[in-house]
Amino acid sequence: IRQWSEKNSIALRQRTDDLITLMATSFTRLGGEINRVTGYDEIETLKRQVVSQEARISESRKAARDAKTAYEEAVQKRSDSQREVNGLLERKSTWTDTDVSRFTVLVRQDHALEQEEARAKLTVARTEDGVEREFSALMRAILARYHEEQVWSDKIRSVATYGQLAVLGVNVLVFVLAIVLVEPWKRRRLMAAFERKVLEMETANVDAVRAGMDKLQSRLEEQDQM
Repeated sequence: IRQWSEKNSIALRQRTDDLITLMATSFTRLGGEINRVTGYDEIETLKRQVVSQEARISESRKAARDAKTAYEEAVQKRSDSQREVNGLLERKSTWTDTDVSRFTVLVRQDHALEQEEARAKLTVARTEDGVEREFSALMRAILARYHEEQVWSDKIRSVATYGQLAVLGVNVLVFVLAIVLVEPWKRRRLMAAFERKVLEMETANVDAVRAGMDKLQSRLEEQDQM
């Protein structure tokens, strides 16, 4: 008996798990069909676009911050180079061969740093423009999602209104049918039951009267005999 009960419990759990899995799959499929029919799939697509756009704008802002940091470092390097050049120029009369070589290196380095600073500045401007474009795209995606959600909400409200009107119409129809068909039928049944009851009571009264008359007649006959 224990083995049989354990075997049946295992089979019952297995059937229950299979039923739950089947119901979950069915509800998921049904939800997908409802979303497709009502147009909610478009809203889901717009939601994913908004999330993707938020990720892109985060990447653009990070690139802009990195470009700004690189630009600031390039400006600082050129400023340090120019400060050293100015220091050398201030003591130009006491230059040594090392100072001359260093000045030559600094002049070439200053030209390279100037180009690097210009490239960094251009990168900053380009990344900031990218941030603005991504932000504008995010705003458009949010507005499109909001618009579709409003349209979907209006559609659902319209369907709900029509559904309420349909339910109200069905209730009115049922009420009219109840008045036209059910109530006369109920009245006829009540009248038939009442008439049947009256007839039964009348028959019972007649039988009782007859029994009383017969009993009275028998007593009168007994008295006559006495």
